[in-house]
Amino acid sequence: MKKNIMFIMVACLLTAACASSNGDIANLSTMGKMKSCLTDQAMQSLTNGTLYANGVSATAKSISNSCIKSLAMEHLGIDTQTTQMATTILSALKASNPQ
Repeated sequence: MKKNIMFIMVACLLTAACASSNGDIANLSTMGKMKSCLTDQAMQSLTNGTLYANGVSATAKSISNSCIKSLAMEHLGIDTQTTQMATTILSALKASNPQ
């Protein structure tokens, strides 16, 4: 029952974040992006079953640190560069070791 209530609350937060941006994450304010990231991370942890594994405070700190780093990288333009580098590395590994 507790998980269902939490799921509904998180879904409402996510819906509110999406509704305020009309689905366009690029136009969100910094805090709007942070709220969206935190909600996504919380939902992912809930789905994985790890949301309550380390307690609320530890999980909140982990999720917030992840989002802070992610948004900082996005702001610097490093997220796109990193994804491109990772794609290149994975493609090269796949080409050299097809299975």
